Amino acid sequence: MGSNPASPKKRHWLRWSLVTLAVLLALFYLGGGWYFSGRIKAGGLDPKPPERNYDVTIEDIDDETVLLAGDDEAIDDPGEYALVWEDGSGLVGDVESITADGVRRPYQHATGTAAPLSPDEVDLDSWYYPTDPADAGLEFEDVQYQSPLGDFDAWYVPAADKPTATWAIHAHGWRTDRRETIRPLAAFHDAGIDSLVIELRNDPDAPADPSGLYRFGRTEWQEIEGAVAYALDHGAEQVILAGYSTGATGEMAFLAQSALAGNVAAVFFDSPNLDFGRAVKVEAGDTALIPGLPMTVPDSLTAVAMAIADLRFDVGWEEINYVDDGATLTVPTLVIHGDADGTVPLSVSEDFAATNPALIELVVFPGADHVRSWNADRARYEGTLGDFLVALRR
Repeated sequence: MGSNPASPKKRHWLRWSLVTLAVLLALFYLGGGWYFSGRIKAGGLDPKPPERNYDVTIEDIDDETVLLAGDDEAIDDPGEYALVWEDGSGLVGDVESITADGVRRPYQHATGTAAPLSPDEVDLDSWYYPTDPADAGLEFEDVQYQSPLGDFDAWYVPAADKPTATWAIHAHGWRTDRRETIRPLAAFHDAGIDSLVIELRNDPDAPADPSGLYRFGRTEWQEIEGAVAYALDHGAEQVILAGYSTGATGEMAFLAQSALAGNVAAVFFDSPNLDFGRAVKVEAGDTALIPGLPMTVPDSLTAVAMAIADLRFDVGWEEINYVDDGATLTVPTLVIHGDADGTVPLSVSEDFAATNPALIELVVFPGADHVRSWNADRARYEGTLGDFLVALRR
């Protein structure tokens, strides 16, 4: 048989094609992984103060209704919200109608100047109460507690009748502040439970974490411990941990690490971000790999980016996944989560509840986005939480 002189050339071409492909894949995953690990840092680990996005336009307004348009995804979300502009605020109710011109909702003026009609000067605020617990009709006192980093501010909100032996420690979420927690305070107040609403490290006016980053409970649990110690020193005999979004991570880490964890009588979580890694994967699945193209970041690249982020920033993905730690809970636990949560998927709370169904009750709010179940159905939220709190005191 004669030899094929083209075969060595073909083999050479194939060999170099494979090498080239391997190099391109390595560059894609290493370069892309490095880039998206930076996105993880910027989007989740870097402390940033809460910012208002003035992306809502009032198209029409009268004494009873307002017509809203703009880019804010919450414009047509169910329930109650605040409208905030530079010199004033108002309150809006549930959606009345949606047309090509915008979304019409009930409206009442609350504070300051009249609502502006010029474009993109209004923010739709899910926190509802703009300043402090007094906005919700609650008396409160400014106090300070300590953690290893120093002094932290807190609001002390006494129960309806008199100070009691049960206090709730409220920890707000990622890139928010204490105002996020005002909405549920009335339920605690009416149930005869004192509340301590705390600052956390990396808050705008609070001490920063030595790393300069969010640690998703790995260090923040020390603020929870300091707040619990303050409560015990000021009359509390037991505490309820109330965590909102990422605030739940510090409280779960506290339960695992603090000598004071035995003073916890119950847990309440709203949209708990108990697996930051899952939130990153959800975000990646909604992020274009190349702007303008329909392809999103593939799972394999997300995994590489997360591994690189761990090496660069000491994320500790396994350590900050608290989902399976639900099995270690020994006290009644209520979890509220919206099924339209675009930040922390409902599956996180479903899996958490499944680890300990005898103690963890999950209540799902249809149509509610992240930490917006109160907004979506205020009466049901306060009733569910109130029933849980009152049952604890029986």
